[in-house]
Amino acid sequence: MSTKIAPSEVRADELGSQTKCCDMAFLEDKKDESELTIPSSSVWSDMLRNAEIWGQFTRLKKLDLNSIGVASLPPALEALAPSLEILFLSENNFEVIPPVIRKLHQLRMLSFRGNRLTELSSTNLPSSSLIWLILTKYEISKISENVSALKHVRKLMLSHNKITSIPKEMAECKDLELIRLANNDINVPLPKEFLTLPKLAWISLAGNPIGHCPQTKEKEILKSSVSFDESAILGRGASGTVYLGKYKEKDVAVKIFKHQSTGISCSDGNPEDEAAINALVDHPLAVSAHGVFLSDEEGNRTHEGMIMPLLENAEALGKTPSFSTVTRDAAPSESAKDMSMDQVLSVVWNVATTLEHVHSDAKVVNGDVYLHNILQCGEGVAKVSDWGASFVYDGNSDLATIFEAIEVLAFGRLVQDLFDWHLDTAVPDSTEPADFLGRSRGKPMERGSLYDLMSSILQPHQNKRPSFSDIKAKLSSVPMFDSARASVEHLEAETH
Repeated sequence: MSTKIAPSEVRADELGSQTKCCDMAFLEDKKDESELTIPSSSVWSDMLRNAEIWGQFTRLKKLDLNSIGVASLPPALEALAPSLEILFLSENNFEVIPPVIRKLHQLRMLSFRGNRLTELSSTNLPSSSLIWLILTKYEISKISENVSALKHVRKLMLSHNKITSIPKEMAECKDLELIRLANNDINVPLPKEFLTLPKLAWISLAGNPIGHCPQTKEKEILKSSVSFDESAILGRGASGTVYLGKYKEKDVAVKIFKHQSTGISCSDGNPEDEAAINALVDHPLAVSAHGVFLSDEEGNRTHEGMIMPLLENAEALGKTPSFSTVTRDAAPSESAKDMSMDQVLSVVWNVATTLEHVHSDAKVVNGDVYLHNILQCGEGVAKVSDWGASFVYDGNSDLATIFEAIEVLAFGRLVQDLFDWHLDTAVPDSTEPADFLGRSRGKPMERGSLYDLMSSILQPHQNKRPSFSDIKAKLSSVPMFDSARASVEHLEAETH
């Protein structure tokens, strides 16, 4: 008597064989490409069973292993060392950084967002090449003293962890330009050696016990009074999406914060801090909220969104940083490719004026001063937007001047890009080589008052940088800014 096999069993067996063949065919097709995204755990399992396959990817520069349940990496991955520069391992199950990563000596960017690490240690990191490290949404509670080995890291993302302190050894990370520390458990003072790093220009700290609680005039708006169209997206950012909406029968911009079951899914801060700071900032050249509304879910009283003015034909002046530029805006936006001298000077004045108010009156660090966050809203009107990375500091603290000096350097980078992109002019800068990022920064700026001011801004010694009040006063004395200053004074008069 012959044995009968159920048709369903035959189909399952055949399907498994077909899937394996498809997986291997998929990998075979990708072996000459520079970027590879592993789409499923089954493809990953095939790669583990066929260790020799790693050697076929001789041109691979970017590998994406996000969200496929990975908890370890095979030693065979070292075969990618000659070419691999970018590695995504986010939303997986790693509890430690695999030793093989240390052997990837060309690796520039590494993302471990949303895993299970509890400590930041440089032991298994390629410290000679790594410049961008993402470790957000973890259980990290400790930064090891050996973080000092990460001397070339320029961008370090550590928000949404359980970090309680920053070791003084981080002061050895001399190339660090941007760090995100929002929404942690930092409860002891930050080392001044760390805060005074010569290139540090962007920092976020909101949501920590050491934070200065903002005293706000926050206005809560009933959610039922707000409507928005989910198909009419005006923009997206790290902390949420902005839609076209209605409030009090007027067109407005409605920002809905990102949330997940494990908390907010962004790199900057949290909705509560962003909403409170938006209520603090009150300047005609700052894009800040009319008010906020809370979730209407029972038992959930978290901030869900904000109502902001709708800016007609507003366009960002820059493109967000790329894998190549890391901490610097990649290029001018499509709508701002050909700015005149007058337009450049207007942007410089407007941003300086706004940041002078923000620091002198509100005691707020924006934390994200970039041209991609400066919106051109009509002729001669550039506005500072996006307060998602912002935090409030105590103006009477001895750290107040340090926080302002950090942001002064960010302002200097913004001016540097404007003059580089649009005026083919190199502003004086003693913080980095003239060919940084492979750029040719054009002809040197003519010596004079503006040259002297930029020299004092773009230099490594924080205590020698001017405050924003000083910057505004010195720009006021430069005749070429007369027109820009008059335009803002007229706008302020109209507003009040």
